[in-house]
Amino acid sequence: MESICGKSCESCAWKNQLGCTGCQTDMGRPFSGPCGIAACCREKGHERCETCTYGSFCSRRALRDDIPRQELQRRDGEEAKQRLLAETAPLMAKWVWLMFWLVVPAELASLLSLDVVARVFPAAGTVGTALEVLCGLAYGLFLWKLAPVLREYRTAALCQLALSLMNLVLLAMPEEFGLVLLLAILVFTLGFYGNYVEFFAHAQAVEPLDAELAAGWRKLWKLLLLSLGALALLIFSVWMGPFVMVLAVLATVGLLVYYAVTRMVCLWRTAKCFREWTPPALPESSPSPDL
Repeated sequence: MESICGKSCESCAWKNQLGCTGCQTDMGRPFSGPCGIAACCREKGHERCETCTYGSFCSRRALRDDIPRQELQRRDGEEAKQRLLAETAPLMAKWVWLMFWLVVPAELASLLSLDVVARVFPAAGTVGTALEVLCGLAYGLFLWKLAPVLREYRTAALCQLALSLMNLVLLAMPEEFGLVLLLAILVFTLGFYGNYVEFFAHAQAVEPLDAELAAGWRKLWKLLLLSLGALALLIFSVWMGPFVMVLAVLATVGLLVYYAVTRMVCLWRTAKCFREWTPPALPESSPSPDL
């Protein structure tokens, strides 16, 4: 049997190793997808390259001997990804699931520590900040446990742990101290950057299992940015009258709740993906044939 590009299937050293049945019998799809040479012939109305005017000096056809090697490299790369996923899936399933259960107390702590809430209920601010520190430390430790999966998790963990320590310093520091505002700005910036790194790390980790969920993680940081903008508007609304302030409070609380729920859903779906994933049976690696 002769292939579309003119290679002899009987003398091909890659035939058995790649399980190729010949592109004449499988409609030009010898491996996992359509062969570029076969697709080119089909588009131009040729059964094989010999009948094409450009067949003798076609640059695509000239590289036909590399196609089986490229397919083998693709399969080896896919197998390596599956083996890595098999090693990291238990870590992701365990620690992301625990992170899911930390979101509710962490978001409750953020609401209690708002200046508007603290002015009405002074004790709520202290309780909220203390709870925020404890949740932040636990969340940072969980992120650190995921460092073997992606190095971005280590970065996110360091940001989260540093953020928790800074919140602890703010809690103990007198309000009239001059560095409070500077430290608060640093906390705000570090928190946003840490969340940004974390969300994109989740997206990269889950993308092989659920591309739609990975896209959801990448969009979540925009929702976080919108929520932070609402918080800034809430601060300025104090000088705009009680009616505007009430509207700002409602809008901010609504956005924060929506953000927290969306984040919880993403964490739950991510943990579920890795808990339900079953590693496929991978073939034993075999040496490449000598050509």
